[in-house]
Amino acid sequence: MTTKKGKLTLFEAACLIAGLGVGGGIMTVPYLASLNGIVSVLAIMTAAYGISVVLHLMVVEVVLRDEEPKQLVEIFGKYLFSESWWGKALTWLIFTLIVITFYTMLAGYIVGCGEILRNITGIPLWAGEIGTYALAAGVVFFGLKAIGLSEKWAIIGIAIVLLVLSIGTLRQPLNHMPAFAGNVKTALALYGMLMFCFSCIFSVPQAAEGLSWNKRLVPWAVVLGIGINLLFVVIVGFMAMLVSKPVTEIAIIGWGGAIGKWALVLGTIFVFLALITTYWSVSYALSVVIVERLGWTYRLSWLVATLPTLILAVAGMGGFLALLRYAGGAMAILMAILIPAALMISRRRSSLKVPTFDMGFWGSPAVCIVVISAYVLAAIGSLLAIE
Repeated sequence: MTTKKGKLTLFEAACLIAGLGVGGGIMTVPYLASLNGIVSVLAIMTAAYGISVVLHLMVVEVVLRDEEPKQLVEIFGKYLFSESWWGKALTWLIFTLIVITFYTMLAGYIVGCGEILRNITGIPLWAGEIGTYALAAGVVFFGLKAIGLSEKWAIIGIAIVLLVLSIGTLRQPLNHMPAFAGNVKTALALYGMLMFCFSCIFSVPQAAEGLSWNKRLVPWAVVLGIGINLLFVVIVGFMAMLVSKPVTEIAIIGWGGAIGKWALVLGTIFVFLALITTYWSVSYALSVVIVERLGWTYRLSWLVATLPTLILAVAGMGGFLALLRYAGGAMAILMAILIPAALMISRRRSSLKVPTFDMGFWGSPAVCIVVISAYVLAAIGSLLAIE
């Protein structure tokens, strides 16, 4: 049982974290934010970031309480589910749910990138999907260091695109944004989307693996990685709202219409990079989950983790994928419940007397209840229909 390990720098590990959460969902934030006042938007962004950081740091503590970083499936199997037949069955059930959910997400990213390539080059959709798979899965084939480097340059590329778009935005007449607007429904919808944008849970064990040379850096990588996502959300959210007339459900349409067609090209590049970075992080996480659960080699696990996603995409199973995407919301709630529970038990049963990282009060039962409740609210918000 081997994985393609590699040593990451702090920034590469942070980009690995950011890469999972930076997906195309960010482009839906401005529309939802425009339904709320600026004070509400800032408060919701702050709350979503804070809650997300706390849950992700819980994962850090649980992961670092073992000598070797483990994936969440194995952590749950160790701390939450006993060695009885039903405990083992539950572990396999969690594994199956993760595989199905990740296949769904990854196939969606291939379809999204394939459509972008088709629109830019005029090639058939299937060719764009195969090209996307070659680029996306090809990087993952070479392991953690290749992913860390690719994530770093992609995140830098995204930052450059947003800088150029911001400069173009500030040269335009700016809209007035009210301080207070919206209602509970619009606030919850924005909150649910932000929590989705900040969700990078399955990249934490990979960051811990890459930073095994200095485990004390892992919490900082998590805070920095989600912080990068927060910065991107703030830039996209406020820049699009400042000039779009109106703010469109896919931000770049109204944003680009306000500052020029060239912005649509940059927006397309942003979305492509956002999707491809998420594919790298998610598919590597799935590959390592398979390695640990089934004991296969990394390359075989990589093939099993990625090839079915191409098949689903090329087969055109769009309706099937759309239905399965609801599994993502259910998975978020499941993780929000299981992670605090695993933290509580690991504090009692961990073999490390002096853990590398301890959250102290922020990992207490009271905080765990708050975190679980916050993720249930996020799930409710993500299901709300906003007209």
